[in-house]
Amino acid sequence: MLSRFSLRSTAVEITRARHIAEVLIRNGLGFLVETTGLTRFIPRWPFRQPEADRRVATLTVPQRVRVTLEQLGPTFIKLGQLLSTRPDILPPAYIVELSKLLDDTPPVPVGEIIPIIEQEFGGPLERFFAHFDESPLASASIGQVHQATLHDGQQVVVKVQRPGTEEIIEADLHLLMTQAKFLEGRSETLSHYGLVDIVQEFSQALRDELDYTSEGRNADRLRALIQAPDVIIPRVYWKLTTRRVLTMAALEGIKLTELARLRAYGYDLRTVAERVAQVYLHQVFIYGIFHGDPHPANILLCDTKIGLVDFGIVGYVTTRVKEDLGDLLFALVQRSADAMVHIVVRMGAVEPASDLTPLRRDMQRLIVRYYQADLISIPMIQFLQDIMGVAFRHRVRLPPDLTLLTRTVLILEGVTRKLDPTFNISEQIEPFVIDLVKQRFSLKRGFLDAINTWRELEALMQVLPHRLDSITSQMEQSKFTLGIRVRDLDEALGNLDSMGNRLAFSIVVAAIIVGSALLLLAGVDARIFRVPFTEIILPIPQIGFLMAGLLGAWLLFSILRHKGL
Repeated sequence: MLSRFSLRSTAVEITRARHIAEVLIRNGLGFLVETTGLTRFIPRWPFRQPEADRRVATLTVPQRVRVTLEQLGPTFIKLGQLLSTRPDILPPAYIVELSKLLDDTPPVPVGEIIPIIEQEFGGPLERFFAHFDESPLASASIGQVHQATLHDGQQVVVKVQRPGTEEIIEADLHLLMTQAKFLEGRSETLSHYGLVDIVQEFSQALRDELDYTSEGRNADRLRALIQAPDVIIPRVYWKLTTRRVLTMAALEGIKLTELARLRAYGYDLRTVAERVAQVYLHQVFIYGIFHGDPHPANILLCDTKIGLVDFGIVGYVTTRVKEDLGDLLFALVQRSADAMVHIVVRMGAVEPASDLTPLRRDMQRLIVRYYQADLISIPMIQFLQDIMGVAFRHRVRLPPDLTLLTRTVLILEGVTRKLDPTFNISEQIEPFVIDLVKQRFSLKRGFLDAINTWRELEALMQVLPHRLDSITSQMEQSKFTLGIRVRDLDEALGNLDSMGNRLAFSIVVAAIIVGSALLLLAGVDARIFRVPFTEIILPIPQIGFLMAGLLGAWLLFSILRHKGL
């Protein structure tokens, strides 16, 4: 029996699915409604059928997609922002449009925000804040930010989740997962690309953003690991932080979106771009942890320091990932396609039976593209995009943090270009790239590799005697078996089974014909069958020939349909 909660959740999801379908149709994207199977949520009554808005006729399809995502709310805005960093999936026109998505929505009245704070803190607002500014500093699709003052005079910012946001997002995520499973069932290509896995990763990332305690822990982790005097990461006030409310120290500075104000204060924008780039590149290549959302509104210039806000997304670059990147760059310079294939496969997840020949062919094309490049002149951002594109086409699932790293560097490039259109971030990356490749030949890495190899051999020697003893015991008891998987064996067995079925069917048809002929030769008494208690007489041989003819025709039709002749 369904609970009241599950019934309510189902009703919300159905209503949301109908709304999404209607918005898609109004924006001239009805073909997506058909493709994704959302037509089942559209009412059948003619007077309720939604129609395309005439104003969208002047928009391109990428523009319609952007407008649709903005109208559908936080889940789809976040999804669009994610897709805007995936040029390996979408054409350039879509990338350009989706990069314009702004998570900027009209603010919720403060009368709806204060009850959430009081409910989360368990008391009246005045008990926790000496002053609370009713005008929000910023308003996004998930939450909005207000400035406040603690009773000790400390200036803070309070981030509050908008009412009803979590319910809408959960309904959207459930609907996305349902549609992903539906599309995977209809498309073998989408199934191989792991559409359901992609939606699961996106869902987890978005749920983490809904939990402000997770964002607070991210901020503390960054502050603890990044020991840089020129970077400010605000303190989290944990006594005033819950799942739906986050309180952090306020930063006094100028956002990178305020270019005119930066110029008015006498800042050189190119110098600012260099400093911002260095801050992020040190996070990635030196500290191994980085602020994963470097939008201009999240970066402040606080006098001579760089301040960061919004820690919903934090990425990690492990030593192993850095070593793999260094090996990949070295293999590119050495023009070794086999080495590049080996490294990419090692970094990702590949099916054991995968044919690596097409992947090797694409790697060879990359080598030709960068044929004249050396370590200093390799465009790192373009190279990362190319590697991700090749991996995606060949269904190699690279680590999520590598995808986030590529996204972060792409956004960072856009931020620095807005500060100075002539700024080239690749020049800033060069020293770090050279260090990555140098580390490949360092004595320290050789020593660590030797230790790891020795540990693996030690573990193997501990397990090997038990394995040999088990195999010997099975052989003595005649229970030893070999599991062999031959590529395309299932298809071959299926064809063999089909051939056997047709042969058996043909024998049955031939047996009916032969039996009917023998009955004809056996005399009148054998040819007819009298139905008991009736005057009905059945001609058995004729019925047998008729059955054989029908079955033979059906067999011939089946063979022709499957191009068996």
